[in-house]
Amino acid sequence: MPTIPFSHLTLKLLTGIIIYLVWQLNFVVLLQSGYGIEIAFIESMVNLGILTLANMTILQIFRYYNPPSSKFWMILSITAVFSILLPIMAKLIIPLLYSGNTAYTDFLNSSTYVRINISMIVVEFIVVLNLLWNSLQEELKSGSRRQEIQGLAREAELFKLRQQLQPHFLFNSLNSINAMVVSRPQEARKMIEQLSTFLRATINRKEDEMVPYREEMEQIDRYLQIEKLRFGHRLNTIITTAESCDTAQLPPLLLQPIVENSIKFGLYDTTGNVTIEIQSRCENGSLTITVTNPFDPETSPDQKGTGFGLSAVQRRLYLLFGRQDLLAVSTEHNHFITTINIPQIYANRHNN
Repeated sequence: MPTIPFSHLTLKLLTGIIIYLVWQLNFVVLLQSGYGIEIAFIESMVNLGILTLANMTILQIFRYYNPPSSKFWMILSITAVFSILLPIMAKLIIPLLYSGNTAYTDFLNSSTYVRINISMIVVEFIVVLNLLWNSLQEELKSGSRRQEIQGLAREAELFKLRQQLQPHFLFNSLNSINAMVVSRPQEARKMIEQLSTFLRATINRKEDEMVPYREEMEQIDRYLQIEKLRFGHRLNTIITTAESCDTAQLPPLLLQPIVENSIKFGLYDTTGNVTIEIQSRCENGSLTITVTNPFDPETSPDQKGTGFGLSAVQRRLYLLFGRQDLLAVSTEHNHFITTINIPQIYANRHNN
């Protein structure tokens, strides 16, 4: 999380340094003017004490009060009046501590205008520093709140996407189970067990939590077993995985809508057997998964679009990784090809 350039302690030290420099300037000017070390020390210490007290008062006020930007000039006007009182206060205190030098007394009276201007510059600068620090603090808090709100909105959208995808698959499975209960009760029972195992694995998963590639493929295998019970011998699958992908990670249930989309367009518009191919490889710090299904260009609808399932996957990838180029679709020799890329540097960052 970003931080402001300095803490409240640093603000105190910075204003303290400014007051120290003013004290040194006051002391040296009087000493160089020939008024002696005693007068230079007494006056500079009085001014140091008054400025320090004023600084502590300003710091305490602005630590618990952050005026709106619309009152900026009003604050400066009030502090300008306050700064005028400081040299007047010093002018009243110094003669009580030292009054044996007539030349110095005349100098003290004649330099009142200059002292007031120096006091205004120092005090106004301290006030502006405090206003700036408060503004930075408020911006930091607002940024933190915005990040929290954006995070909650992102999680809500991811949850909504999952809720839209899961019922579609669940309804299809339940309809198939209903059709098999009488004619094929054993297969219906097996399908119920597979469906139960599949759904159990999806519970209590955070949307931005990464899972090992092997675990995701086990879930895909459960899904395919359910679909094979639905479509019988017509559905065949070929899964090829490179050994380098053993340690890869990806978002949970990311492949299920992609494979479902392939089965839909591969089986619904053809009458023969269909083979769905899933190929995975890991190279250049990225997990690349390609899902291929055949289609009949004469009976299948235009597949250049992504449809809800693939558009939901693309949206989910964007919400998780902030990139629009992680999903691509293409056609080649009457085959529809869906390719996703999971940058592993982002996957590891999400998982930590």
